[in-house]
Amino acid sequence: MIAAGSGLALDRDPVRALGEACVAARERCGADRADLCLVFVTPEAAPQAHELLLVAARATGAAAIVGCSAAGVLTERMEFESWNPGGHAGQAAAAALVVGGLDVAAQLIEPQGGLAGAAGTALGARLAEDGPATSALVMPDPAGLRPPELLQGIAEAAGSLSVLGGVASGGPLFELCNAAVASGAVAAVGLRGPAPVVGVAQGCEPIGEPFVITRAQGQVVVEIAGRSALAVLEEAVQGIDAPAERIQAAGLFAGLAIDPAKSPLGRGDFLIRALVGADREAGALALAQDVRVGQTIQFHLRDGAAARADLDATLERVAAGLAGRAPAFGVYFNCAGRGQGLFGVADHDIGRIRARLGDFPLCGFFGNGEFAPVGGRNFFHTYTGVLVVFPGSGPATEAQRGA
Repeated sequence: MIAAGSGLALDRDPVRALGEACVAARERCGADRADLCLVFVTPEAAPQAHELLLVAARATGAAAIVGCSAAGVLTERMEFESWNPGGHAGQAAAAALVVGGLDVAAQLIEPQGGLAGAAGTALGARLAEDGPATSALVMPDPAGLRPPELLQGIAEAAGSLSVLGGVASGGPLFELCNAAVASGAVAAVGLRGPAPVVGVAQGCEPIGEPFVITRAQGQVVVEIAGRSALAVLEEAVQGIDAPAERIQAAGLFAGLAIDPAKSPLGRGDFLIRALVGADREAGALALAQDVRVGQTIQFHLRDGAAARADLDATLERVAAGLAGRAPAFGVYFNCAGRGQGLFGVADHDIGRIRARLGDFPLCGFFGNGEFAPVGGRNFFHTYTGVLVVFPGSGPATEAQRGA
């Protein structure tokens, strides 16, 4: 049976903060044996990173310890953003999650040529060594990271598994794995057994209508449904309420349908990618993703209201996926572009998670990008919240079942 506990602590000494967080997590876990300890610590801890691992090992006795630097950390109790410290300025923050009853294996890949295909192949091979993992939590360094190639390498070596995680953030950057501290690396943990329930909140709402791309090259969409891409975007923008006021405070994105045969398409059916350029003379738009003729595209709006509604819809899908089971524990990989800067209030996401799914051990961090599957395929995301929930063996409480 899975048992878990989380802890978060603030202190001017990051080692002391992590020690307090780990002790709290271990006590709340209550398992006879700790199989996994996840640790996320703000970057002030970099000079003492080896001490962090010693403290985590002594406080939890966990067989596997994995983590990274994080510009912000979180548990089900609070979110700490170092760029919005509130009344905690000058303090380091540490979050820990201790879990017993899991079959896990921690891995650290320190590549010579960046975090691309070869690193992914090496990581995938490690994850498959002792039997296939059903999922993997990955925490790569942003330096030299090429997400599509990393994911492709993992898939070639490990086969079908859910790749979930976040990119280390802050500075100095570091990754932690058992007794090792590294930078420019990827720390990961493979998990065997029942797959988690995953929610991917990309923070957007569709605007306009979905159409087929009819002319494109590389990352540039020239025509959509025989019209200029820019004209289709402008039409979509004019269709929203108070477009001038809302667009000024929002971001515009493109959504590429994962399954274009699905009808109707709605939230959760698109891979969201940033618009990175426009050519008014040609009427073309550039995306942060290669595109091809025949793909279905729909434009999306991202602001606090859209992101809040998208998170709520994501939590409904997670609740449905739990199918009446109580969450044993969860991990939340949140983008540093969300939080108070997007929603205007502290603890926004964890508050809504707790309100919909109940109070359960949760730990995570604010990162530089996220990994999660959409439509059965692993992707790299930005501006996204990835919620990974491991079901327990018992039924959900009334509070956990209710919206």
